[in-house]
Order: sequence, then structure tokens, then C-alpha cells
Amino acid sequence: MDKKSLKKMEDKLIKKKNEILETIEREEQGEISDRESENVIGDIVDTANSAYEYQIYDRLSENERKKLHEINEALKRIDEGVYGKCIVCGKKIEEKRLIVIPEAKKCIMCKMAEERKKF
Repeated sequence: MDKKSLKKMEDKLIKKKNEILETIEREEQGEISDRESENVIGDIVDTANSAYEYQIYDRLSENERKKLHEINEALKRIDEGVYGKCIVCGKKIEEKRLIVIPEAKKCIMCKMAEERKKF
């Protein structure tokens, strides 16, 4: 995959990640009072941020949690230079597949084999 295509995939993954996090944040807006924005300084800010991140993660549905994990793994594979290679057989994942499912970690053949084993 060329650098331009890789950058498009990275941007798409980041966008999907942000959409999930924004959905959760919008849900949180209705439940979080204004008190959180007051009286927080120094190390307390770091603690609050960590607690808030945990709270957001805790509110994610199982499916959202899984999707967020897959996206983070794909971004990590981009950083490691192995994005677009099947984690099972090591062959190149078709670009068409990655366009549709940018977080895909298996080629279509390995994914189909995995699905057949489930049934």
C-alpha cells in the first residue's frame, strides 16, 4: 500500500475512533454536571482525566469496546509498518477490503475460515 493510501486509511480509522468517543461524550453530557469543570488544578487534573477516560470506557457497549480496540490495533499496525498484512497467513489484505473495513486484520480467506469454524 502506498503512503497516500496508508494515510487515507489512518485518517479513516481516526475518524471512526473519534465518532465512537464523541457518541459516548454526547451521552455523558446529559449526566455530567458543571461541577467537574470547577476547582481542578495540577495533579488533580491528571487524576480527573484518568478517571474520566475510565468512565467513558466503562460506558462503552461491548460492541463499541471491541470496535475501539480493533481500531487502536489497526493504528498500532500502521505505526509498526505491518498494516495491510494478514495476522494469520502474512499475505497482503486486499485494498478493497481495507477500504470497507479499515480495521481488518485478516485477509478474506483467513476470515472466511474463521467464520466456518464458528458453525
